[in-house]
Amino acid sequence: MLLVIAKLLMFALLSSQPDPLLGEPAKRTFAEAMRLSSQGRHDDAERLARTWSGSQSPEGRVLQGVTGLSRFADLHDPASLERARAALDLAVEKLDGRTSPRDRFTLAMALSQQSFLASTEGRDLSAAMTGRKAALLCQELMDQGHDTPDLRGILGGYFFWKAQSLGALRFAFGGDTRAKGLEWTRRAAISDSPFREAYRISLMWIRFERKEFALGLALAREGIAAYPGNRLYRQAEGDMLFRLGRRQEALDTYRASWMEYAGVEVVPANRLAAAGNLARIHHSLGRGDSARAWLDTLDAGRYVHVRKWLPPSLVRELVPVRKELAKR
Repeated sequence: MLLVIAKLLMFALLSSQPDPLLGEPAKRTFAEAMRLSSQGRHDDAERLARTWSGSQSPEGRVLQGVTGLSRFADLHDPASLERARAALDLAVEKLDGRTSPRDRFTLAMALSQQSFLASTEGRDLSAAMTGRKAALLCQELMDQGHDTPDLRGILGGYFFWKAQSLGALRFAFGGDTRAKGLEWTRRAAISDSPFREAYRISLMWIRFERKEFALGLALAREGIAAYPGNRLYRQAEGDMLFRLGRRQEALDTYRASWMEYAGVEVVPANRLAAAGNLARIHHSLGRGDSARAWLDTLDAGRYVHVRKWLPPSLVRELVPVRKELAKR
């Protein structure tokens, strides 16, 4: 009995210690940088990442990568994408050959961000392979007894999207891990991780993929409530409303997004995506002239350089709209 009590006390002691995979100074700094990014204060977030005391460490380089990618996702500033690439490459280079759990976790974070960067650029194979490396590192750490929201968050997204992309082949390559991926992502999204906002976004798009649009809408609106003016959550809200058949609300939301992105982006990709969605929504409402007008905006010559950054799913879904309008 005394031995059992001793083990329980030891477990309680260990459980009360700071997360060994991310030190408290880094955790606080990451959380503040993520808060600033979510508020659209990208200059402040990147400045913090560059100037905090650990900025030259691998963790600091990862934070610079994260804030640069956050800026690019919102503002499509090519310079921020290149800053993120350079910072992440340097982090991976510095971590090569290191074996401590903290270093392995930092490497997993760097690789997961490199995977996101590759996906942003349409390099899907590279994104998948790099994401797998990050997941394997996280699984290795869990097998060693580490269990944190961030390990589950990174693995959760990997488990879901890998199985989802494989279709029926998923049963030959590790089984159907989608439910596990969903649950682990959900838990990470409500944890105290400094990256919980990233996991909420991941969870939101998992809900979308599962056609759970009402749950996805709730997550988008939670994000807007937490960070009023967050432009990316606004566009996600419009996507969810459209899928729910609430077309007029979706139209109003994307009109707001079109205005919110006016003059904000370096490359106006999100504003152009709003135009594409407005064309699609008007078409679904039977308003052919309005749909054609928004497509004309989308196809304007001044936006040729922007089109490569449009979401591939939107481009695909506009194909039948274009065909139907061409017949009229």
